Amino acid sequence: MEPTKFRESRLSINRLCEQMDQLIEKKEVDESRACFDQAFGQLGELKPKASGDIQERSVKNLAMKLKGMEDRISKLKTKGSASSGSGSRVKNNIEWDIDRVAQLSKTFLEKVLKNMAGDSESKVLFGTTGKGIRPNYQIEFKDGQRASFTGSGHKPKAGPKGQGAKNLSTPFPFQEIDGILNKTGNI
Repeated sequence: MEPTKFRESRLSINRLCEQMDQLIEKKEVDESRACFDQAFGQLGELKPKASGDIQERSVKNLAMKLKGMEDRISKLKTKGSASSGSGSRVKNNIEWDIDRVAQLSKTFLEKVLKNMAGDSESKVLFGTTGKGIRPNYQIEFKDGQRASFTGSGHKPKAGPKGQGAKNLSTPFPFQEIDGILNKTGNI
């Protein structure tokens, strides 16, 4: 291939690599992949046109550079997806609304209601991380006291009193939880 045209093609691929590097740093998965596909396509067109040792070596170096970029992109996580590594913690940021609360098991909600101690003015706030099956929760009583509970055993969680927990939903009043239980009990 004519050296000037080869150089222009090589520089174009290198510019895409720089752009890809910035996208990877910003953790822009889809944009990084699109940029990679474009650069890989250009390299595919350039490879058969390369002539001579220098151009062939340059194509080989570009291919290695793109392979490294591809590896970096594959390590990025798409928004809302869990990492696949063992022992990794899943953080989903669950959006709790009354329909989502109604999907919790009847037994779970009965235990939540029991922990609300018959305080008809109490409210429950559910944890927004995890899978949303047995979420940790915090009860706010009418006198302003707060108590946090584990979702798996409904046991009080140890911790400094009065500490505002992070990752909690908006409050759901006692009547709403009781109403959900009465509906599911009649089905």
